[in-house]
Amino acid sequence: MLKKILILFILTYIYNNKIIANNIPIIELEKRIFSLERQVAELKNESINKFLDNKWKNLKKGLNKNSIKNDIGNPDRIGKYSNGDEIWGFKKFTLKFNKNGILESWTKPF
Repeated sequence: MLKKILILFILTYIYNNKIIANNIPIIELEKRIFSLERQVAELKNESINKFLDNKWKNLKKGLNKNSIKNDIGNPDRIGKYSNGDEIWGFKKFTLKFNKNGILESWTKPF
């Protein structure tokens, strides 16, 4: 009886070690995926920032809202003044339009 228990214990020990050994590559892959996802997010943010920086350099007074929307995209937020002027807020800069929708001024990227 003791012999059977000992054999059962040894087999259980070997089987458990095999399961643990098989899980190690999965854990390593999960760590690698997490790291790669973080790198992709950082690169995506850098890409968006560079894109907006380049677009900001092409701004000129007198452009209308539609041409800017087509070139840069939709603003993150829009504010309206009582005189009809409008301000568009992007992540790194703002644009100010007159009541006719013509670009008057903007702030440099922060």
